[in-house]
Amino acid sequence: MNPDDQALIHGHLDGTLTREQQTQFNEWIKADPTNARQFASYMMLHDRLRSEFVASENSELHAVLPGKPQSNRWNRRSFALVCTACAVLLTVSLLLQSVDAPLASAAMIELNRIIKANDLPGDRSFVISVLNVVIPPKHQDPNSPERRRPPKPSLDGAVLDVRGSDQFVLKRNTSPGEFFVTGRNETTSWAVRPDGPVRYSDDLTRFARDLPGHEDGLPINNLHDGLEALRTAYHVELLPRKNPDPTTDRDGETYRRMVAVKKPGFRGASRVQIRYAESSGKIHEMRFEKMSYGPEQITLTMTATHEQTLPNNHFDHSAHHGPERVVDFE
Repeated sequence: MNPDDQALIHGHLDGTLTREQQTQFNEWIKADPTNARQFASYMMLHDRLRSEFVASENSELHAVLPGKPQSNRWNRRSFALVCTACAVLLTVSLLLQSVDAPLASAAMIELNRIIKANDLPGDRSFVISVLNVVIPPKHQDPNSPERRRPPKPSLDGAVLDVRGSDQFVLKRNTSPGEFFVTGRNETTSWAVRPDGPVRYSDDLTRFARDLPGHEDGLPINNLHDGLEALRTAYHVELLPRKNPDPTTDRDGETYRRMVAVKKPGFRGASRVQIRYAESSGKIHEMRFEKMSYGPEQITLTMTATHEQTLPNNHFDHSAHHGPERVVDFE
């Protein structure tokens, strides 16, 4: 343990910490269970020394006053030691709970700021990277309905353009120079395959199945609803600041991370990590672990690449194919 941590412990036990130092002490306790155990050891030693000091004063009093048998005094001392240990454990438990509450509140305050910052008007583009793909046991049967569907084009390297909470364009590379593009605007959803007719529908969810998370009602294009879901369906934690981010020197921005772990009984990715700009709250990257995607569970990242105003027709299918293509309404 370094001297600064020891000074924080002694200051807490003596009640001499400033508000900033108390916050630093709380973060130190929360950062590692070993820190809590070290604090408990110091607290027991502190209380033991105080008890010995009181006992020495009592022994002087017993020297001049008739006292009870020595064995009774030892029994009282043993009982006092046990009570002290229990009191220390209870105090540390309450301290950890009191530390959790401010940190949880801080995480929610920061989440509210992130939601507000990413609700601002404007078009944003993300690049998707697939980190892992697994087939859960319930879909391992090749005859299951999901396994019988045609395989989806790979999401790795796909580009996702988003406008507002609903409009999107998802562009996946199926082979060199060929793309499978799906999307929706305010009135229609559509799909442009590398060959065959272009399809569109008045059902705005018709082609949303190409977006991860749609099975859970939280496709990745809807940042607002996805972030709102973290309030109730996830345990949200704001990670402490660490050494400067490697990208800080390149763009002059400082980034923080927030982690959300899904609560039992809720649907969605098992874990979500958000990396965002501390100054503005704008999301730079989101990582989703074990997110539903057809019969698979995938782990992926969405990394923000551009924030710009795209052409008005960008979210219409006509902007993504030539005039010679056949267009079918479904």
